[in-house]
Amino acid sequence: MQTLWQDLRYAARMLRKNYGFTAIAALSLALGIGANTALFSVVDAVLLKKLSVTEPDRLVLFKSLSVRGFSYGGYNGNTQTDPATGMTAGTSFPYLSFARLRGQEGVLEDLFAFAPTGALNVKIDDQADVASGHVVSGSYYSGLGVRPALGRLIDNDDDTAAASPVAVLSHRYWQRRFAGDAAVVGKQINLNNAPFTVIGVTPPDFAGTLQVALRPIFHCRSRTNPG
Repeated sequence: MQTLWQDLRYAARMLRKNYGFTAIAALSLALGIGANTALFSVVDAVLLKKLSVTEPDRLVLFKSLSVRGFSYGGYNGNTQTDPATGMTAGTSFPYLSFARLRGQEGVLEDLFAFAPTGALNVKIDDQADVASGHVVSGSYYSGLGVRPALGRLIDNDDDTAAASPVAVLSHRYWQRRFAGDAAVVGKQINLNNAPFTVIGVTPPDFAGTLQVALRPIFHCRSRTNPG
């Protein structure tokens, strides 16, 4: 123990004599620790933590392949070059393609679609707010195996042309904006000047299916979605 203290005192004296070296060493350690912490945070979020849904290992994200420069109109999603074909791989599909895939029974247990809305102008009881959202198809929640914390979630009946526009709140937004009031179910709100009826609230641990750190506040569905 005495030898250890002597070594520490000697090291401290040497560091005091070489301020430049000490500063560089401290900065290098700080950068190394910071980089490793940030890298672990990303790996933990992307690889170690799975979606808080039923059987996440059975979920598959479909991608479309197209020649470079081809576009079929508005696009929501990510694109990258497919290494095997050199074509553009994207995560967005025309609605007609989605409908045809959904109509092929027996191939998949379930099929659903989702897309970010971007910033939404929200009006609740004459009070304005800005929030993020998800536009989802009717089987979104059933396909993920997610159950509501309150009310009900969007289902296939909400996909029909005659269905009224509906919205589901995230648990966090429900707590923050409505103080956890159960009377929020049935309440009418405006999203981008379009009326929607709140039908339910997602469970606390459900953060949607967007990229890491993106947590939508609203999940909505209508034949003319906001945006």
